[in-house]
Amino acid sequence: MKPLVLKDIDSIEAYEAKRQAMRQQIIALKRIRRVRLGPRVSVVFENRDTMRFQIQEMCRIEHIVEESLVQQEIDVYNDLLPEGLAIGATLLIELVQEDDMPAILRELSGLEEAVWLSFGEHHVHAEAEAGRSTEEKTSSVHYLTFRFTPTLRHALIDAPEVRLSSRHPHYRHDTVLSRETVASLVHDLTSE
Repeated sequence: MKPLVLKDIDSIEAYEAKRQAMRQQIIALKRIRRVRLGPRVSVVFENRDTMRFQIQEMCRIEHIVEESLVQQEIDVYNDLLPEGLAIGATLLIELVQEDDMPAILRELSGLEEAVWLSFGEHHVHAEAEAGRSTEEKTSSVHYLTFRFTPTLRHALIDAPEVRLSSRHPHYRHDTVLSRETVASLVHDLTSE
């Protein structure tokens, strides 16, 4: 996926003029790209559009206007956009107030290492950003990368069913991705 550059980011004034329209587009896009994985986890498959929106919002909220500071934001978010044949995702462990948060995060330590996509006889294991889990607990947010080969990309395109799975000892869940979600991911893998 092509990284974002400074010219991709609008000034705060220009962004403000089109923010509502862009926000509606991103809400619709994330509706397609957000997948429930059991009762506690959501995975959002990210792309240039979702990352650009995050940068625009960050600059707006924090009043970042200096080009060097905008570039710093771009650099941070570009790290979450994998290069080549890969799909980036954000894994969110969803906790409600009454949950025993420390116990749940302790129980789910290592969850990010137990997630993959499967289609036919193929499996693409998620690579997790290092440093977000310890033996004592995990973070509630993880950044994942699913790396494909050309063969795996073609298998995904032709797959009648694609599953997102977790095989963590305390969190074993599967979900079938909608055709719309798969088409969006295929678009990521086949576009410049």
